[in-house]
Amino acid sequence: MKATVLDLGTYRTGDGDLIHLWYDALGTLMAERDGRHGREPVDPSVVTSAVKVSDDPFWPDGEGPIQPVLWRDLR
Repeated sequence: MKATVLDLGTYRTGDGDLIHLWYDALGTLMAERDGRHGREPVDPSVVTSAVKVSDDPFWPDGEGPIQPVLWRDLR
């Protein structure tokens, strides 16, 4: 069964990878694919079908996304 991804959380794709969806500090929808090749950012608009497995965007291990840290965020 395929569902359109609309909510924040963690989804499982047909090939078994996880997709994490969350909003960044500026309110932009972000997505990251977590699979056998590691974690990589993806365009949220290409995530069209997957099965939701958790309301937690960083399930199962609770680690935040891999993304650059801006100097101003370190103060």
